[in-house]
Amino acid sequence: MGKQIGFSEIEYGAKRKKTRREIFLEKMERLVPLEFFCGCVEPYYYVKGKGREPTALSVMVKMYLISSWYNLSDEGAEDLIYENQAVRRYVGIDLSEENAPDRTTLCKFRKILEKNGINKKIFEEMNRRYKESGIIFKEGAIVDATIIEAPDSLKNKDKRRDEEMSATRKNNRYYFGFKANIAADKDSGLVTALTVTTAKTADIEAASNVLTGEEKEVYGDAGYIGITHREDICVKFKDEEKRGTVIYYNHKKGRLRLDKIRDDVKFEINRKRYEIRKMAIGMERDKVKEEERAKSKVRAKVEHPFRIVKNVFGFRKARYRGLEKNLNKLYMLFCLANIYLVMQKKEKAANK
Repeated sequence: MGKQIGFSEIEYGAKRKKTRREIFLEKMERLVPLEFFCGCVEPYYYVKGKGREPTALSVMVKMYLISSWYNLSDEGAEDLIYENQAVRRYVGIDLSEENAPDRTTLCKFRKILEKNGINKKIFEEMNRRYKESGIIFKEGAIVDATIIEAPDSLKNKDKRRDEEMSATRKNNRYYFGFKANIAADKDSGLVTALTVTTAKTADIEAASNVLTGEEKEVYGDAGYIGITHREDICVKFKDEEKRGTVIYYNHKKGRLRLDKIRDDVKFEINRKRYEIRKMAIGMERDKVKEEERAKSKVRAKVEHPFRIVKNVFGFRKARYRGLEKNLNKLYMLFCLANIYLVMQKKEKAANK
């Protein structure tokens, strides 16, 4: 006998207008490879037959996705399932037959993902699929970083701030939190690598952690000026045939002998704005401004994943303490941001 449909489901199905949340969830249900996500978690999930029957894995994965898309706490995700019919339909919960998984269940599920690094595996496997399908070319990269704020209140159990976060100043304003450093594909704008650092860490310090050394073009803003003079970058982009060395002088370390960067690699780094403003008005200044504008047109693609994570998914402030937990969350968020970008590109192509 088939599953009996409740009155609330009949009433909900009879409405004529679809809400934006309902449209979004329908699109995500088509685009997110749920079987693959579940397959990554299944080896680490609870085994049936040992104690209480575990919640269906697909339900827990969808509940975790809901908490990521709407930047919800474990308790907030539980409440949203009870409050919204579209979310219940997506997750697969019928309140006439069962209750939604509680916040403790979601918390334990999230810890399984964190302990086993599952979000990173999903992120890397999805990028491998994009590369095989030709969406990501990996011939050029755009590096950038954004500040994610963290709670700076002392009203907590330890009576102190998160020790792994730090404060920094940007545009005459102070921020407390950490930095999300990413590398995006030059052509598609999809995020290919990411890492986290404290907020006071310079952007250029994390560049070598998000670049593979296989790129032929690297774009960055003025925060990456001098990237070709860094030892960790020169080692990654060294000339395998000539194996030459270049001597640089560093006021802290003295004379440095660095591996020569390959001749086929271009580093397109924007100049500082005040340097251009100081130039005399004329053809030379106009030429420099045009060159900087061309770099910025390419570099603008790296802002799209940040916009999705911060504005669409609402992740503007860290919910968890520690860099490791936030890095784990960002792997899933940027993985979902890549899926969102691919969806936008397909819709744009279909409307042409």
